[in-house]
Amino acid sequence: MKVLVAGAGIGGLVSAGKLAELGLEVEVLEKSESVEKMRYDWHDDVAPKIFRRLGIEIPKEHWKKAAWTFCTTGENTVREMQQDETDPDLSIERGPLNKVLLEYATSRGAKVRFGVSVTGPITKDNRVIGLMVDGKEELADFVLDSAGVDSVVRSNLPEEFKIIKAPNKDEVFEVYRAFVKKTPGVPEPKYTNKVYMMHMNKPGISWSVVDVSDPTCMNVLVGRIAELPKDEFEAAWADLKEYNPLISDEIVRGGYFCRIPVRFPATRMIANGYALIGDAAFMTIPMLGSGIASSMLSASLLAETIADSIQKGIKDSAIFDAENLWNYQYKVFQEFGAQHLGVDAIKRWLLNCEYIDWLFGSPVLSNADLSASSSGGELKMTTAQKLQKVKACGLKSLPRLMQLLPMLNQQKKANKLGKAIPKTYCDKAIDCWEAKIKKVMYK
Repeated sequence: MKVLVAGAGIGGLVSAGKLAELGLEVEVLEKSESVEKMRYDWHDDVAPKIFRRLGIEIPKEHWKKAAWTFCTTGENTVREMQQDETDPDLSIERGPLNKVLLEYATSRGAKVRFGVSVTGPITKDNRVIGLMVDGKEELADFVLDSAGVDSVVRSNLPEEFKIIKAPNKDEVFEVYRAFVKKTPGVPEPKYTNKVYMMHMNKPGISWSVVDVSDPTCMNVLVGRIAELPKDEFEAAWADLKEYNPLISDEIVRGGYFCRIPVRFPATRMIANGYALIGDAAFMTIPMLGSGIASSMLSASLLAETIADSIQKGIKDSAIFDAENLWNYQYKVFQEFGAQHLGVDAIKRWLLNCEYIDWLFGSPVLSNADLSASSSGGELKMTTAQKLQKVKACGLKSLPRLMQLLPMLNQQKKANKLGKAIPKTYCDKAIDCWEAKIKKVMYK
């Protein structure tokens, strides 16, 4: 049976290797000319446990993630976070990671074609039966969409598939990231890893970090929800340089814009002959945009689902019917999708928070809260903890603390809804579940 994977993303490559191990004929179609030219030219933070769980090698080009210091505009508030050092996240170079995952896929029998253009799906009788590749039809029993946030496969699916065409404008993070040489003669600041929340009172973040891989460089990012106009980017860059004079204009690598989804995972990521994974399925942590671990995990869950169908004796392309692929979606939401719904609720609240300086400067956010948010976790407060925070912040802060309660309730409700995903495939039940999630997330 033939499998086409659109895009050599993290989830696409891991899936290719695992599906090839099942005896499927797997081919990955990648628009980049080579693995060396695949994006992104930087490192990202990943929890090492995902590599241990999947038995995949961690590239040697990795370092312990540096603890962040949270700042607000003008550095009115500066809050240092102490991270858990027992099993810290790793900063892993994306280039070497791509090579490790390419080797993982090809060593198990998957083929990868570089420099090809996928322009859309081929559908027939409510089923995806292949892809348009370089202007020609290529048929397959199963298509895995790993083509990123702006996937042309997903966006060109017929309406009857009920799969989201594109994220809302405010569910995408537009980011500029560059590694620049340090300005000579400028002394090291007290805090070397600063993340600016709602930088310049705009929805998004920026950061200025002494690079863990090359201490002679600064790792600089400017990111905004929805869009990053040129004038806004230039103002943000200038503001970062004012407070971080180590930032020079000499770009070593990176130095370009990209789009990252920052929303909860797709509530329909499967159809007959088709499945979504990675950024195409919005598997990034809604608060931060990192999706390496969740994409790798999802690849394993997809392979488990298909292996189960094969073991049950399901024949030929019926293995890839929506009802047989649904357990992949179910497992994704049980593993992390429900949690990402809750994190998304926090993100949406923060983007409209009018007292961000107070929030990060007061005892209302503990170090545990900051650590959880920096790794995509939820904010959890028992009644006793809420009372402790009132006592620590003082009664004058009670009105602001009371504004936290609706967000905490929405987060809890969103998580609970995510866990309540229908266990078996039923179109009407899924419609009802989706409607409940939209009501909570878009009210």
